[in-house]
Amino acid sequence: MDEKVAKTPRPHMLDADEVAELLRIKKGSAYEVIRRINAEQEARGRVVIRGRVRSDVFDSLYFPEVD
Repeated sequence: MDEKVAKTPRPHMLDADEVAELLRIKKGSAYEVIRRINAEQEARGRVVIRGRVRSDVFDSLYFPEVD
């Protein structure tokens, strides 16, 4: 039986250009957003990549799903 199971999309890394476009802000402000999110993630013991942020973390902070 080869049943296809729907998978949730794997999170990817957003850069400053993508963050700026999503939030409609300047690129410099997008870097500030990324730094703040990454600082919170580092405080939780997670590994971060400078200048990038995981899309799932970003989405949960700026575009939470409303039930």
